[in-house]
Amino acid sequence: MTKKNKKKHYLSKQEFIFNFISLIIIIIITLYFGIRSFYYYGQQNNSKNNSKLILSDIILNNNKLVKDGDGLHRNNNGYYFRGHVTNNYLFAFNRMFRIISVSDTGNIKLVSEDNAASFMWGEKYPYHQSNLYTWLTKTTNKYSGVYYNTIPNINKFLIKTTYTEDTLNKKIILSNKKYSDYITTLGINDYLNSGGSHGYLNNNKIFYLMGTDENKQNLYVSEEGLVESTDGLDGYGVRAVITLRKNSEITSGDGTLNNPYVLKQDNNINYIDTYVKLGNDVWKVFNEDNGILKMYLYGYITTNNIPVLKSYSKESSLFDLTDKYNIAYYLNNIYVNSLTYNNYLVPNKYYIGELSTDTGYLYQNIYNGEIECKVGLLNIFDYVSNNLFDDYFHLNNTSNISNIQYSTNSKGLVQEEEVFETKHIVPVISINKNSIKSGSGTINSPYSVE
Repeated sequence: MTKKNKKKHYLSKQEFIFNFISLIIIIIITLYFGIRSFYYYGQQNNSKNNSKLILSDIILNNNKLVKDGDGLHRNNNGYYFRGHVTNNYLFAFNRMFRIISVSDTGNIKLVSEDNAASFMWGEKYPYHQSNLYTWLTKTTNKYSGVYYNTIPNINKFLIKTTYTEDTLNKKIILSNKKYSDYITTLGINDYLNSGGSHGYLNNNKIFYLMGTDENKQNLYVSEEGLVESTDGLDGYGVRAVITLRKNSEITSGDGTLNNPYVLKQDNNINYIDTYVKLGNDVWKVFNEDNGILKMYLYGYITTNNIPVLKSYSKESSLFDLTDKYNIAYYLNNIYVNSLTYNNYLVPNKYYIGELSTDTGYLYQNIYNGEIECKVGLLNIFDYVSNNLFDDYFHLNNTSNISNIQYSTNSKGLVQEEEVFETKHIVPVISINKNSIKSGSGTINSPYSVE
C-alpha cells in the first residue's frame, strides 16, 4: 500500500488577518485587566497607609487655627498651642506629655506634663555647664543622661530638639547660637508662647527655664506661673523636652487628659514608670539596670493607714546603716523585716557623695560615695515622674559635719531641713525583673510577683 502525501495547509490572507487581530485583542484584554489589578492593589495599599493614625495629621485635622485666644496658632515654623488648651495630652514611654508644637515638616515637640525631678541648677548659669544638661543629656560623663536612659530605643522615636539660650529683658532676646540634643528643658520662648501664667504649661509647679535675665541670673517659673530670677543654687523642678519624628503614629486617644493620644511603640518598651504590687503595697519603677528594677513606694510608709513621720537622725546627714538613730538603720532592720515580701528584695547601690556649697552643687559629685543595702531613699537626682509626694527626706549627704538634709515638696521645691525634724518616708527597694509573673504594669493592673 502506498502512502498518501498529506496536503500542507496554508493560511489564507483573511485567516491570517483574523488570527492577528484576535491575538491583539487578547493582549489588550490581558493588559487591561492586569493594569486594573495593579491599580486596585495599589489603591488598597494606599487605603491601608491612609488608615495609619499619624499624630501630626490628627492634631492639624482636629484643631481649627485661631489668631487670638486659646487653641492652635500658626507661626513661621509651623503650629503651636497657646492658652488654656485641654486636648494636647500625649501618653508615651509610660508617662504623660503636653504637645507644644508641630513643625511644617511634621515633627512634634513635647514637654513632660510634670516635673521629672527637682534639684539645683548649679553655680554656673550657662545651660551646658548646669546639672540639668548633664542629667537630661547623654554626654561623655559616665553618669550622665539619667532622663535619656528612661526612654527605650530613643533614636527610633526622637530627633534632636533645636534650642537656644535666650535672654529675658522685658522682652525675649533670641540668641543666634543654636544647639540640638535629644533631651533638653523648657525654654523662655516656648513657655511665653504657650501663654505663660495663662497657658497650659502653668501647672502650679515650680520649675527651671533655660535662659537668663539681663543680669545673667537663671530663670524659673513660680507656683503662680510667673517667670522669676534665681542664682541657680535653689532646688526647683526640671521638665524634659523632646521632639517626636515626623509620621509618628498613635494607637488611640483624642488628646484630652482622660483619653490622651497614645504613641505607637510596638515592642519598644521598658519598665520605667510602670507599677509593681508587692503584698498590699504598690511601687513605681524609676530605674532599670541589668535586670534589676529600682522602685519607690507609691505613697508613704504608714501604720494603720496613717503616714509614719520620722526624723532622719539625731545629728548627721549621712545615710548610716550602723546608727540606731538613723533612718537607714530603721529602713534596713525594722521596716524591711515588716514586709511580707522581703524575700524578693535584692541589695542595690545608693549614691551618697556630698552635695553642698563646698562642692559647687555638682551633680556628678554624688557618685563619690556609695552604700549598698536593701532599702534606701530617693536621691534628689533620681527620676521621679508625676510626683505627688510632699515633705519627704532624701538620702543625699550635705556634709560629714552637717545636720541639714534635703527634702522635697509636691510643688517641686527642694528645701534644707534639720535632720531631727520629722518627715514622711518614701522608701526605695529593688527586685529582679524575672520575679514578675503577671500584670501589665499599669496602676489599674500592676505587675505582680505572684
